[in-house]
Amino acid sequence: MQSLIVFSCALSVAMAGLPGGFTQQEASDPKHLSLIVLTCALSVAMAGPPVAGGFMQQKASDPEHLEKVWRGVKGLNEGSNDGANHLIPIKVVSAKSQVVAGTRWEYEVLVGESECSRGTVAASQLSKDKCTLKAGGARSLYKIVLWEKPWENFEQFSVEKIRSVAATEQI
Repeated sequence: MQSLIVFSCALSVAMAGLPGGFTQQEASDPKHLSLIVLTCALSVAMAGPPVAGGFMQQKASDPEHLEKVWRGVKGLNEGSNDGANHLIPIKVVSAKSQVVAGTRWEYEVLVGESECSRGTVAASQLSKDKCTLKAGGARSLYKIVLWEKPWENFEQFSVEKIRSVAATEQI
């Protein structure tokens, strides 16, 4: 986006002296110079930061997101008695953030049944090193929302099942 701003401003300035553009004399005229500056300012304003409170798409493959998702899935396992085995995150499908008195992270996550039995491993002890994905196990798509305020040592998760996912379905 920044390259688009630079291009737009450069184009405005480069048009000075070109056929169909401003002559050098016109470009130095305050009226025409203000038009060039206005074009650059509008380019910057249109490509500026997102609207306050709006969502920003994030790169789902960023390892930071998987770390946050693991914490959310631990909460899902603590609050659920479904199935004999714990669920673990397989893949962060989408990630976005919103600045709201801290940061609100919203994830769509593919979650699958693990080899870790609920009776053997506590949900708080789940990790990718301890629990592997169960071959042919149940899979689902979940929405995990994390609201965090690090300066207050605060984090709150909400987890909602979107739908079941067939073992053969590619996500």
